[in-house]
Amino acid sequence: MNDIALAPLTLTIVIATCAVTIVSFKSFSLYNRLLLNIDAVLGGRGEWWRMLTCGLVHADYMHLAFNMFSLFMFGGWFEHVIMSWRFGMVYALGVLAGSFASIIVHRAAPSYMAVGASAGVSAIVGAATVIYPDLPMMLIMIPFPMPAWVFGCLYIVYSVMFASRGADNVGHEAHLGGMLAGMTLIAAFYPDVALGNILPILAMFAAGGLAYAWRSRGTM
Repeated sequence: MNDIALAPLTLTIVIATCAVTIVSFKSFSLYNRLLLNIDAVLGGRGEWWRMLTCGLVHADYMHLAFNMFSLFMFGGWFEHVIMSWRFGMVYALGVLAGSFASIIVHRAAPSYMAVGASAGVSAIVGAATVIYPDLPMMLIMIPFPMPAWVFGCLYIVYSVMFASRGADNVGHEAHLGGMLAGMTLIAAFYPDVALGNILPILAMFAAGGLAYAWRSRGTM
C-alpha cells in the first residue's frame, strides 16, 4: 500500500523536517528562530513566517519520530491518490491553520511557544477521512480498527475537549485547526466526492460541535 516512489513530496518533507529538527537541537538560535512564538508574531516584529517554519522543528526525538512516522504512513499512499501539489497544499495549509488556531487561543499569552508538524499531519489525516470515510484506522489505546470517520469524530472531540488547557503540553487546538483545514480544502478539491460522503463528514463536524457545547456548558 505504501509506495514511496509515488510520494516524492512526502519523502522530501520527512527528510527536510528531520534534518532541520536535528540541526536545531544543536543550535538554540536556529530553534528559537523557527518556532512559533506569540510575541514574535503579534508583537512589533511581525514574524508571520513562524506560522509555517514551526512545522520544521520538534520538542524532542520522540515527537519528531511520531509525527514523521505518521506522515510517512499516510503520505506514502495518499499523495499518490490526490497528487503531490494537492498534498503539499493540504499539508502547508494544515500547519498554517494549526498555528493560526494556537495564536487565536493563546493571543493573551505572549510567551506561548509551539513546535511540531502535528497540525500538518492532522490535515492529511482529516483529508483522508473525507475521501475514504470507511478507511480502517487505529488508535494506540484502542487495539482494533475503526472507520476513518469514527476515528475523525473521536479525534475532533478529544481535541476540542482538551484545547487550550495546557495540562499535557500538547497543542490540541493546533491539531484541530489542522484537521478541519485539511477536511475543508480536500472537499473543495473534490466536491463530488465530499457530497457523496456528506453524512460521515457532517457526523465529524457535529461531533466537534457537540463537544464544544458540552465543554462550554461545563465552564458556565
